Amino acid sequence: MDRQHQLALYRAMVSARRVDQLEQEITNRGEAFFTLFSGGHEATAALAPHLTEDDWLHCHYRDKALLLARGLPLRAFFDNLYCKNNSSSRGRQMYGFMSDPELHLLSMAVPVANNALQAVGVAAAVRDQDTAPIVYCGVGDGTTQQGEFLEACAEAVRSRLPVLFVVQNNRWAISTRTEGRTFYSLPDGPAGTLFGMPIQFADGRHMHRVYDQFAEIVAEMRCERRPALIVLDIERLGSHTNADDQSIYRSADDIAQGHQTGDPIPIFERWLLENGWSEAELAEVRKQAEIAVVEADEEAVAGMEPEPTLEAKRPLKVELTHPSRERRGTGEGLQLIMRDAIKEVLRDHLRKDERVLLLGEDIADPKGDVFGVTRGLSTQFPGRVINSALTESTILGTAIGRALVGQRPVAFIQFADFLPQAYNQLVAELAMLHWRTGGQWNAPVIVMAACGGYRPGLGPYHAQTYESVVAHTPGLDVFVPSTACDAAGLLNAAFESARPTVIFYPKSMLNNPELTTSADVDRQFVPIGTARKVRAGRDLTLIGWGNTVLLCGRVAAALELAGVEAEVLDLRCISPWDQAAVLASTEKTARLIVVHEDNQTCGLGGEIMATVAQRTRVPVAMRRVTRPDTHIPCNFANQIEVMPSFQRVLTTAAELLNLEISWIPPQKAEEGVHIVQAIGSGPSDDTVTVVELMVQAGQRVERGDLLASLEATKSVFELTSPASGLIEKILVAPGDVVDVGAPMMRINTGQQAQRPKPITQEQCGTPVLTRKTTTGTLHLPKQFKERRPFDVGVSSVATVTGSRVVTNSELLDRGAIKHVPAMSAEDIIRRTGIESRMWAQNGENAVTMAAQACWNVLDREGLILEDIDLVICSTTSPTKSTPSMACQVLNALCRDKTELMAQAYDINAACSGYLYAFQAGYDYLQSTPLGRVLVVTAEVLSPLLDPEDFDTTILFGDATSATVLYGEAHCERAKARLHRPELSAKGEDGSTLSVPLLHDGYIQMKGRRVFSEAVRLMVTSLNRACDREGLRVQDLNLVIPHQANQRIIDAIQNRIGVRVYSNIRKYGNTSSSSIPLCLSDIFPTMQKGERLGLCAFGGGFTFGACILQSS
Repeated sequence: MDRQHQLALYRAMVSARRVDQLEQEITNRGEAFFTLFSGGHEATAALAPHLTEDDWLHCHYRDKALLLARGLPLRAFFDNLYCKNNSSSRGRQMYGFMSDPELHLLSMAVPVANNALQAVGVAAAVRDQDTAPIVYCGVGDGTTQQGEFLEACAEAVRSRLPVLFVVQNNRWAISTRTEGRTFYSLPDGPAGTLFGMPIQFADGRHMHRVYDQFAEIVAEMRCERRPALIVLDIERLGSHTNADDQSIYRSADDIAQGHQTGDPIPIFERWLLENGWSEAELAEVRKQAEIAVVEADEEAVAGMEPEPTLEAKRPLKVELTHPSRERRGTGEGLQLIMRDAIKEVLRDHLRKDERVLLLGEDIADPKGDVFGVTRGLSTQFPGRVINSALTESTILGTAIGRALVGQRPVAFIQFADFLPQAYNQLVAELAMLHWRTGGQWNAPVIVMAACGGYRPGLGPYHAQTYESVVAHTPGLDVFVPSTACDAAGLLNAAFESARPTVIFYPKSMLNNPELTTSADVDRQFVPIGTARKVRAGRDLTLIGWGNTVLLCGRVAAALELAGVEAEVLDLRCISPWDQAAVLASTEKTARLIVVHEDNQTCGLGGEIMATVAQRTRVPVAMRRVTRPDTHIPCNFANQIEVMPSFQRVLTTAAELLNLEISWIPPQKAEEGVHIVQAIGSGPSDDTVTVVELMVQAGQRVERGDLLASLEATKSVFELTSPASGLIEKILVAPGDVVDVGAPMMRINTGQQAQRPKPITQEQCGTPVLTRKTTTGTLHLPKQFKERRPFDVGVSSVATVTGSRVVTNSELLDRGAIKHVPAMSAEDIIRRTGIESRMWAQNGENAVTMAAQACWNVLDREGLILEDIDLVICSTTSPTKSTPSMACQVLNALCRDKTELMAQAYDINAACSGYLYAFQAGYDYLQSTPLGRVLVVTAEVLSPLLDPEDFDTTILFGDATSATVLYGEAHCERAKARLHRPELSAKGEDGSTLSVPLLHDGYIQMKGRRVFSEAVRLMVTSLNRACDREGLRVQDLNLVIPHQANQRIIDAIQNRIGVRVYSNIRKYGNTSSSSIPLCLSDIFPTMQKGERLGLCAFGGGFTFGACILQSS
């Protein structure tokens, strides 16, 4: 040891001791509250001269002298003591636990041994660097009994990692003696090795000897690149902390003996004096140390106090959270299931970023993960997809260490159920590092864990989700995707955010062919903290994530058949979660059901409901459907009962929606016939491929005989017969891809008793939903009835149609359609309900026809043009953009007379335009009860029909109409009273239904989608309009739907069970003029008090309903 090193070590030792003493004085004065005494542990400072700036240190809390020798400023100890803003944790970390990125001093961990696995991870990341760095890991003797310390030693030996484990053996674990009770000090004497790693012993009282031993060990480590373990025998010269009194458990003689023989400072001073130093020189060092320590304390006392922080996570750029950043896959080209989408995202990041690597059990080839998520990646990226030891804490702890020094590890936990084995590193380290270091350190580890149930064969330890436990931990982002697109987008977001993230991916969805995404996963992105609206609705909000999203979708589809619109939100981001989307949806629907697999108590459902209760501006009826506070059984019938199920969620929804629910039992199995169903090889299999059939129809088989060879995601396996009998029919062929659970063969078993089949899916039957009688008005959201609305009346309706009657026979016989399928006139009627349609001909256009309808209604109502205050024209076929059709009609009505001053504008809501115009007129008359509104529809669609498109040419006709809406002052003249329409729309890009401007193309329509959307949305709108007025649909005398197609009209009739009016046979589909054409037929014979329900659906999509009551 040269003189410079001697001076540096002595200065570090006496400075550390003086810091100890001053801290004790400060604490005794009540100016600080907690201190850790490091006296006697100064020997680790002897390591500092042998370290380079490339080495890393994960220190023990009594390594004060080593920290000073490494270069940590004295003030850092006092900033830490006073919890000042200038401290390495900005006042958040307990005293004695510091860090410094520039000095490669890793953030010291309060839970003992938490540093060990991280040190191993750091060593794995830096092992192959040219400068041959090593990693110091300091622990106490009590710490050596922690499992994570032993795991760290085992991993360091197994992987030949340059970690220097230094055990500071003061023989006390607070008050417990450790002698004879550690791996190195056994009851029968000292041990020689640990996992094959030699145990070296050193006397920490003698600095010059320790210095030499460290020199030899470090040199060997740099050369051999392997771990070393040294046990430093030292003396603890004070109590454990200021809150401890060692005299309670140590005798006075033992304490005195320790001070006399175990203090390394006087021993080192004697050695220095023997080696050329004078007492005066040493006194000067002590004097300068005293001055420096006092100055550091004074500077720290004057330092700034920290501000509290309400966030434990690293801040995100706005572009990582803004909904506009979402990039979803398409339905075009090669489609990837969730398993492959995850794999391809990982492949992309492995290719683009050499810092990325994967750690986990069984993730390397040839297995490539138990679910195949990483298959092929280790072959393509050797050394970067690493099979770990079978220990989750090692996977996560070493991943954290790797991340701290710049790598981007992805840690795979085989099942979420095994996450508790890594819980310490997850909660105490990964989640806290950014916060407890004031942002100086960040560990961007992505944890991937397969989760969830809903598959036979799973039970406890293979079916839990744990998202609420993890989300309860500040500092972690938590994602649960339910589609391949979201899995890819969320994984990309996790990489881009560089925040610690846990992604739970449902294994039952990994291979679902209905939830695929396009192959361009590198561009797919989900903004962090945003939910996905799976389907829109206005009556009920269903919120789920992971497996329960499909469940919510099934429930919404069932409710749709009862005329109820359920909005389904896939939360997908659990922490942070999309409060804005949830609040907006629940304020709209006023009803909420949260569905999650995790157990109920402290589940996220409760958090969501509490937030809704606190922050919504309207009352919201809320329910949870969760797993009760129990565990998940392997018996699948029991599992269905325990987990949220279709039956439970739908029953809960029926309760909230005031619906009666009954169930038609599932069909019983056919007597004497056994259906062989496709099975998978594991819980993630949704489909299997038939590789080879081993039997043929007519062959007799016995139970256990080989039937077929099937290929699943994990393996090729054999399907054997579940029953004995004669094969009646084989329903599949080699090469077929078959859904798990689908029938493959029929076996005639005769009278032979059949073995019971295990339950593989929920068997609740078919739900039947009906509306209960409503005794009072149902208050929907945002209905503030501070006063009675003014009544609005509806006049008679005048219509003018095109004068050319075009029959089906004419279309077919005269070549009006160029490409006509083999179809008769009667076939067109059966297909559409249309026998003829009215088309405008020479001299007729939308303006002249609409103006004539207006004169007709004005004459019929005894009004003059000057009586009209507002003209609203609904049109899908304007002749030009400006002037508006309303202004053109107004001009035509003036007939070259003096100008009329009145409001006039168009509404373009396609086939729903009449109802949209009604609502605009209604709202106008609330502020002008003396007014009158002229509602006009002007639809001339025949010029926009493609003569080569049979499907649209046979549908559309031309018609206009005029209706007067009366304010309350004139309602005695009205034919009916108008209740305010219930309207809505949802965006569509025109690929399903579009009407171009004149000369810009032709009407285009995808009939099947239009059919399903039209029926669903017209029925739900009608139900909402009735609910608003405290009525049932069954209370209506007649329903008038938009006359789109007789099949749509019939489907609505079947859904609601109320008489539905139709005149489409004569007029065809006349867009927004179709309902007025019906009213012109009905009004003359309508009885007083009768209620009409009007409902419409049009392009856009627009839809709505309203109620008229005869005057």
